[in-house]
Amino acid sequence: MHFQAENTGLVSGIRLVERAVSSSNTLQILGGIHLQADKNSLTLTANDLEISIQTKIECTTFTPGSAVLNGKLLSALVRKLPQGTVIFETKDNQVLISAGTTEFSLNELIGDEFPAPPKCDRKILSLTDYELSKLAHSTLFCVGTDDHRPIFQGVLLEISNGSLHFVATDSSRLAFAKGEVPFVAAEDLEVIIPGRSLTELLKCLPMDESVIDVYYGENQLAFHFNNTVFTTRLIEGKFPNYRPILYTEQEITLTMSRQHFLQAVERAALFDRTGNQPVIVQVTDGVLELGIQTELGRSMEQLNVEHSGSNGQSAYSPRFIMDMLKWTDADQVTFKFEQGPRQALIKPADRDDHLYILMPIRI
Repeated sequence: MHFQAENTGLVSGIRLVERAVSSSNTLQILGGIHLQADKNSLTLTANDLEISIQTKIECTTFTPGSAVLNGKLLSALVRKLPQGTVIFETKDNQVLISAGTTEFSLNELIGDEFPAPPKCDRKILSLTDYELSKLAHSTLFCVGTDDHRPIFQGVLLEISNGSLHFVATDSSRLAFAKGEVPFVAAEDLEVIIPGRSLTELLKCLPMDESVIDVYYGENQLAFHFNNTVFTTRLIEGKFPNYRPILYTEQEITLTMSRQHFLQAVERAALFDRTGNQPVIVQVTDGVLELGIQTELGRSMEQLNVEHSGSNGQSAYSPRFIMDMLKWTDADQVTFKFEQGPRQALIKPADRDDHLYILMPIRI
């Protein structure tokens, strides 16, 4: 293998794929980045068996070939090189890397075969990077952390009746988001994307209105954009039936400024250092009162709101309320709740594309 490439492209490509470099010492080859020089392109691949990232950059190839190099070391070294052309050449199980007057060599990782990216060849949808980012951010905060319930550690991607939905729950709350997509497969589909994979995917997106084509394979999902393919393993299991709780009726309906509501809850949350103290929500004839009392002191704040239904009181985690209010772009939100153990609903006031269910806290 012998090629040269510009430092800027190398750094960009390596930074992208190194997110899939394994930090485990179980299998040394998974800690590497696979370089494949062919014609006038360099393919960079990393694969930790949970996610695989492959991207292509331009290069001038003198001798086609491949090598696997320690990913973290390669990334650190290339970032320190001067701007300009970088030359790679293999010699005796080493790769010589030179740029200007700087030269060093890296030992190839040999022995185990580098795993190829999983094959996904069934296209299921297309959407922009902005829409994918919006759907993910609208639901990821509800992903659970319980290792004993892996289906709650992911986000459900659901295609139903030609519509795309993202859903996540940790059993105490649930977020539902509906996407606007130019293409979606005709047949229905449900897959669960690990929360960690979706988080890493968001860091890879160009965020320039690029179209993302999504392909499905055997327990895998691949996202194609520009010259990059991001593939993730899926979580096995059946996501719980969430629909019955989405549209249940509550006795009290409030509509108010999202920003005013968020700021009031944020101020109340300052008194809760443990994260366990609920904020008391009470509405009386169009006046919403938010209160919290801890060993640090007491907060009480009133907001004028549009109010229909009965008066009432309940209690919720301030963090849970803030999570949803931070990720919706609505100017006005509707908050539906009632006294007792039933769930509450928060959503944009004028649409149903982002619904958030949360359970009350007993006081």
